[in-house]
Amino acid sequence: MRHSNSKNLPYYFNPATKESKWEPPAGTDSDKLKTFMGHNHSAPGARPEALGATEGKIRASHLLVKHNKSRRASSWKTPEITRSKAEARDMIEEYQDRINSGEITLGDLAKTESDCSSARKNGDL
Repeated sequence: MRHSNSKNLPYYFNPATKESKWEPPAGTDSDKLKTFMGHNHSAPGARPEALGATEGKIRASHLLVKHNKSRRASSWKTPEITRSKAEARDMIEEYQDRINSGEITLGDLAKTESDCSSARKNGDL
């Protein structure tokens, strides 16, 4: 199980197949799942970071630029990504230069240019 930052909900990730989905895997014991969810994924307002409990935690932001060989070559803004890995790297380097020069902040650039759904939160993971 992982926790979605964009929807603030738990989801199921299979590391062997790299697949993620909202529904529990077939054969999941519903009683064990309820117990686990109650202990680890309570209501959004009850999550420690939502209550300001950030001791021992860090924050991270990013700007994701996908390419045509990405695991999922699509994003919230582009249904089919066709750029090459080299083109994606060039874009990232251009963005890094703009951020380092002070022209724009990572958050402001991520909001419009990131292929990750964290864009709506200025790249905040």
